[in-house]
Amino acid sequence: MDVKDIEIYSELVDNAVVRLPNRKVLGSVIQGDTLFLLHAELMDVLEEHKHTPGSDLFYRIFRLAKGIEERLEHYIKVCDEHDIQLAFSIECSTQDYEDLLF
Repeated sequence: MDVKDIEIYSELVDNAVVRLPNRKVLGSVIQGDTLFLLHAELMDVLEEHKHTPGSDLFYRIFRLAKGIEERLEHYIKVCDEHDIQLAFSIECSTQDYEDLLF
């Protein structure tokens, strides 16, 4: 873990705005539990649309869910590497829907 000074423009919960050192563009901070809930919601929507796997909408939902899942997996990995216990785990994955992609 590195300890660095960052610029904080807003500390709004689940919507903090920061600038990391040596970065031009500001970043948005989402708490891990909120990231988990966003992933769960997208997985529910993906499940609802699995019967139209060839549609553009299904593919777009899949891509969104996959992107959020990758961020969530990174978050879980980093917490695990630093012995930080989490109250959640990924139970439904986009991998379960990959065979529906054309």
